[in-house]
Amino acid sequence: MMGDYEDWQKVLSSAFLLRHDGPTVLFLDESELTRLRPDAENASDDLAHAVRSRLRLAHGRLMFEPIMAYYRKWQRGTQLDAPPVLPVIALTVLAATRMRSDAEARSTNYYLRLAQALTPVADPGTIESLRKDLREGGAFLDAVEMWRGLHEWIERQDGAVGASTIRDHPHLQRIGYPLSQALVRQSDRIALTRFFQALDFSPGETPDALVIARALDIWTAAAQNRLSETFMRALSDADLRQLLAEVVEAHARSWDGRVLTSDGKQRIAMRLKIDLDAWLVSWLFPIPPGGPEQLTVLSLDGDREVNLTALAGLEYYSVEGSPAVTPGLLTSGFQLRGSEFTAEFAPSPVIFLRPDPQTGAWTSTPGILPFEEHLVAIGAPHVTEFQEVLSQAAAEGWRVVPQRGSVLLSGYAMFEKVRFTDGQSLQRALNGIPGLRRIGVTPAVIPRARLVRGLPIATSISATHYLVGGEPDLLLPSGVDPRPATVILDGRREQLQANGFPLELRRFISEAGGHVVDADGQELSFTTLEEGPAPSPPPGTATLGWTSDIEMSGKDEQIAVTGASVHDPASSHLVLARRGRDESWLLHDDGRTERLAEPEPPTFLSSIDIEIHSSRFEIGAPASACWLAQRRGSHWRLTEIGASEPKEHDIEIDVLEAWKRACSDPNGARLWMMQLSMAGGAA
Repeated sequence: MMGDYEDWQKVLSSAFLLRHDGPTVLFLDESELTRLRPDAENASDDLAHAVRSRLRLAHGRLMFEPIMAYYRKWQRGTQLDAPPVLPVIALTVLAATRMRSDAEARSTNYYLRLAQALTPVADPGTIESLRKDLREGGAFLDAVEMWRGLHEWIERQDGAVGASTIRDHPHLQRIGYPLSQALVRQSDRIALTRFFQALDFSPGETPDALVIARALDIWTAAAQNRLSETFMRALSDADLRQLLAEVVEAHARSWDGRVLTSDGKQRIAMRLKIDLDAWLVSWLFPIPPGGPEQLTVLSLDGDREVNLTALAGLEYYSVEGSPAVTPGLLTSGFQLRGSEFTAEFAPSPVIFLRPDPQTGAWTSTPGILPFEEHLVAIGAPHVTEFQEVLSQAAAEGWRVVPQRGSVLLSGYAMFEKVRFTDGQSLQRALNGIPGLRRIGVTPAVIPRARLVRGLPIATSISATHYLVGGEPDLLLPSGVDPRPATVILDGRREQLQANGFPLELRRFISEAGGHVVDADGQELSFTTLEEGPAPSPPPGTATLGWTSDIEMSGKDEQIAVTGASVHDPASSHLVLARRGRDESWLLHDDGRTERLAEPEPPTFLSSIDIEIHSSRFEIGAPASACWLAQRRGSHWRLTEIGASEPKEHDIEIDVLEAWKRACSDPNGARLWMMQLSMAGGAA
C-alpha cells in the first residue's frame, strides 16, 4: 500500500515531534523507515514516491516549487503544526545515511545519494541529470530553506517537542543540515549518556564543541566506549568533525542527567562488594538520580523478581533476590532488566575496589585512583603480569590475599594494600605489558580537565575559592594510553604527560589571587585566599553541650560543659578489633588474659533493611595491655598495643598459655619471641 505525502507527514510528525524532553533527532535509515511504515513493501521507495508526487522533476531549479508553495502558505498561517516539509526532510536524511565510499561515488558526493533516493529505479543518465539540478542548478536551496524553517519552528516550541539538534556546517553549508541528523544513531545517543556522565558537568555549564571533540577522542579510545562506525568515521574526518562535535554539544545541553543502557532504559550501575573480614562477596545496587523508592528487575533467567528498596540516607538499594557472584558474571558482565530500569555490570577481567564508608567493606570503582589504597581482583590469566607491574610501580606493602580452603572469588587472584603514587613508574611498567591496559589496568578515563582535591573555602557562595597552600590539583584529559598535553598556568607553559595522575598546582603558585589554567584549550579558573571571607566561627559554634543536669542543651539553656569528658590518654589506648572472630582477648603485662565481648551493632541499624556495618569495634585498652589476640578457627592474629606503628603477627599456637609462660618464665619469654619471629609480620 502506497502512502501519500500527507500520510508520511503525519507519521514523521508523530515519530519525531511528539511532546518530550531532551534532544530531537531526525535520524532515518532503512531500518527506521521500515519500523515507521511496517505495512509498506519497501518503506524507502514508498517515501520517495510520496515526495516525487509533489515535485516537478522536469523543472530543474524549480522542482520543489509545489512543496515550497504549500510551505509558504503554512508560514502565513498560525504555524501550530509542524511545517509541511517532513517527507522532504526525511528523504534528505536518508541520503546522508547512505553516504559511503564505493565504486559509484565518493562518500562526500551527497547529491548523487539524494538523486538515487528520490528516483530509486531511474537509469544512470536520469540520476546524473537530477544530481546536477540539485547541486549545480541550485534546486537543493529550497530544501535548505525547509531545514531552516523546521529548526526555527522547533526552537519556538520552547522545549515542548524537545531541543533541536539541527546544525549547519561551516564549509558544507547546504548539506550540513541533513548530515547533522545522520551522524548520531540511536545506539550512539544511548552510549553518549555515559560520555556526558564522564564529562561531569553541571546544568548550564555544557562544555563547548572544541572540548567535546577532544574529550570524545579520549573517551572512545577505550574499547567499551567505541560508538557506531558512522560516528567514529565522522570524528576522524576533517570535514565532519566540527559538525559532529556541535551536534553532540546540542545533545549535551538537553541531557536530563539519566544514563541509559543498550535497551534504552535508565541504568543502575551495579558494583561489586567484597568484605574480607566477613569473607563475603555480593552485588550493590546504587540508587540512580531520580530513582524510585521501590522497583523490580528480573533475575538472569527471567523467572524470578529482584526487589530493590531505597532507604532514607543510603545510596544503595536494599536487595531481595540478588544473584550470586560468580566468575562467569564477573568476566562476561550481565543485565537485570525491569520495565523502566536495567541494572548492569560490565565485563571485568580486573576490578579495582576502594573502602566504602557506607558498607564498611570494599566497593568496585572504575579504574585506578591515584594515591588511594585498593583491593584488586584480577583474572587468573593476568596475575603474573599484574604482579610484575606491582613490583615495578606500586608502593610498598601490597600483598596477595590468600584464598586457601575457602575460595572467595574463583578464577580471580586478590591483592590488598595496593597503592600507585608515581604516574611515570606506572606508565613505564604498563608500556612493557600493553595488554593490561586493554583490560583496565589504568587510571579511570578522564575525558576533560577538571580541578580536584585542594582546600576549598566559602563553598556556600563559590566552588572555585581555595585556601593559600591548599590549591587544587589538576586532572588532565587522559584515556587508556598516556598522551602529551600542554598546560598554561598564569601564562607559564608546560609540556606534560597526561596519565591519569593529578598535577599539584600548589607547587607552582605562591601568591593569593586569581589564577587561570589552560589545559589543551580548556580554560579553568580559581582564586586563592589567605582566609575565608567570614573568618569568624560559623553560626552555632559552642551552642551544643550539656546542662548541669547532664541533659543535652537546647535553645536558651545554660551550658555547663561543651565537648566531652574523656579518660586521660596516658591511662589507656584506643584499639580497633576485628568483628566476626571466634574469640578476642587482651594480653596484659603481668600475664593476665582478659576476654572481650564483641558489642552488638547499634540498635538503630536493626530498623534498616540493608547490610551496613563496621568491620571493627573499639576497645579502650588499659596501659597494662600489651597485645590484642583474636582467633578464627586455629588461626590467631596478634596486634601490638601502644606502639606508634603496631606490629601484627599471624600464628597458630596456644596463644593464651604461651603468654602466661612468657610473663612468668624467662624460657617462656624467649620462646614467645622466637615464635613471633618465626611467624613474621601479618600477611
